[in-house]
Amino acid sequence: MPTLAAAVLVITAGSGPCGALTGDALVSPLDPASPVGDTVREGGIEGDVRRWSAFMAAAPSRFALRATSVPVRMAFLRPFALPELARAVASSAGDAADRPFLAAARHAARAFGVNWAPPPQRSILEVSEPQRAIFALDFLLNPTNLWVRQALDAAGVPADPVPWSRALLDATPSTAGDRAPSPAARQAAAALPAIDRELLVRAVAHFDEELAFMGDWSAFAPEELPPELAGAVDGAILTAQPVPELGWLVVGGLGPNRYDMSRIAAVFEPGGDDRYEWPSDAVGSRLVVDVAGDDAHATAATGAALAGAAGAAGGVCVIDDRAGNDRYACGRNGLGGAVLGVAMLLDRAGNDSYEGGTWTIASAIGGIGAVMDQSGDDSYASDLHSQASAGPVGAALLVDCAGNDRYRADGTAPSAYGTAAVSASFSQACGYGFRSLGAPGGVATLLDLAGEDRYECGEFGQGCGYFLGLGTLHDHAGSDLFRGNRYAQGTAAHQAFGALLDDRGDDVYWSMTAAGQGAAWDMAAAVLVDRAGDDTYRADGLSQGAAAQQALGMLVDLDGADAYRATGRSQGEADDNRYHWDSGQCTSFGILVDRVGPNRFSTGKRDGERRVTGEGGRDNGNSRWGVFVTR
Repeated sequence: MPTLAAAVLVITAGSGPCGALTGDALVSPLDPASPVGDTVREGGIEGDVRRWSAFMAAAPSRFALRATSVPVRMAFLRPFALPELARAVASSAGDAADRPFLAAARHAARAFGVNWAPPPQRSILEVSEPQRAIFALDFLLNPTNLWVRQALDAAGVPADPVPWSRALLDATPSTAGDRAPSPAARQAAAALPAIDRELLVRAVAHFDEELAFMGDWSAFAPEELPPELAGAVDGAILTAQPVPELGWLVVGGLGPNRYDMSRIAAVFEPGGDDRYEWPSDAVGSRLVVDVAGDDAHATAATGAALAGAAGAAGGVCVIDDRAGNDRYACGRNGLGGAVLGVAMLLDRAGNDSYEGGTWTIASAIGGIGAVMDQSGDDSYASDLHSQASAGPVGAALLVDCAGNDRYRADGTAPSAYGTAAVSASFSQACGYGFRSLGAPGGVATLLDLAGEDRYECGEFGQGCGYFLGLGTLHDHAGSDLFRGNRYAQGTAAHQAFGALLDDRGDDVYWSMTAAGQGAAWDMAAAVLVDRAGDDTYRADGLSQGAAAQQALGMLVDLDGADAYRATGRSQGEADDNRYHWDSGQCTSFGILVDRVGPNRFSTGKRDGERRVTGEGGRDNGNSRWGVFVTR
């Protein structure tokens, strides 16, 4: 059975990598019993809807790109079900508060289309004395190191992954357009689809073991530091042992320590305020389990660094921090950032800060990158391709389980459009493909489970898809603020899909310039869904349920008294369609649905009306259709 046909069966049956598209559809344009379907029927545009749907359904075969993810392929087949599909993919990580590594594995399995099931039981590793700690480090890191290497071998990744890793990171498109990729980048991108993604998922799931900490660690006498580690560790240690396949494994003391992670493969830290210095060019696998203390993880160099704290390049790198107010910093490919590998940063308690540059804070190219923070008021600050950004064959996941958090991805990268005082972001749940390499984007999810949060980004972010990628930002609770520039807050461009889902709270959405708040461009689909609260929407042109160039943009608000302000073709309208008019003879669709009022609209539309918007001309590609449904 063809892969896509099999995916359709498992998804609609409720099993398999993407879950089920269950429950009532929020947007059903061909169901006359639904408000949108009834409006479409009365407006006489059912044929236009069917023509566009067929045009989108043929897109995967038209592009014929091997690495296009199963969720993206499904979105092409059922674009109006994007709200349900995005929720199903994001829900895979919903148990991050209880079993975070399992949540990361499930999300990656759905992103990759791997029909994988977790082991029936999890092991309990007793960590009661230094030698048992060494065993736990070896048990967790050694198999995963092997599986990641086998996954890369399946794609012909060289034994020395540095050239390919650097080429993929350096191929990050400039904000003024794609750079001409190097031969190494082309070679690496062509190999990505052959990576054994099931082995990568298996490696993540292997960390889903229960570490049972017990005993009095103050009863153990410190050991002498081996001569081989002179200068690599400051402070007392309880033991250090080499493992041929990995390197040195170290068990620290209860006081403060400093570790040079360029010379150490794994650390178990029972206590103390510790400092971890991460190399900027690390290759290989590393693991840190830190039980207590206010710790700092820093990467020595920024700029063109290959990898840093909790960053993987050709291996697996994991930080599991159990307590304390911690600080994490990395300039590139770190803080849960992976290229050709697996990287995870789990922080279980404390008010923490994450500061990253490019491809950091849950990012992935040819691998899995995850950050999971289980409690505290946290701050995330980064530049470009960060805070859940998934490149080709990438699964990126950022989950914050509690607290009032601030996400800021508004750094130094200049505008992709030359707009003054505006930065490019491609962050906060952005599935991003490299158009110059013909490499489809990955699947990125940012999931915030509680708290009143603030999201800030520049261009392209907050649930954004770009070139055959899928990005979903799902905020479960709290009165939140979203601020972004062009292509922000449930947007997509160039055959991609983006979703911003907010379940509760009185929220403020503010996007600037153009294409925001449920807007899509060029054979793409995007949606913003707000389920409850009195909300404020402020945007500029082509926003609030708007689309152009054979695309679909949707804004759905299910409850509350809301205020909408936008300009131009917005609030349930569509615009120019010349891109694919000759080949498809179909239009775009902008849809705004607000089920409860009273509501206020800036474009002259009235609360309580239902109608088709736009024009029906078909001779010049400017057929424009929208659906505006309130109450």
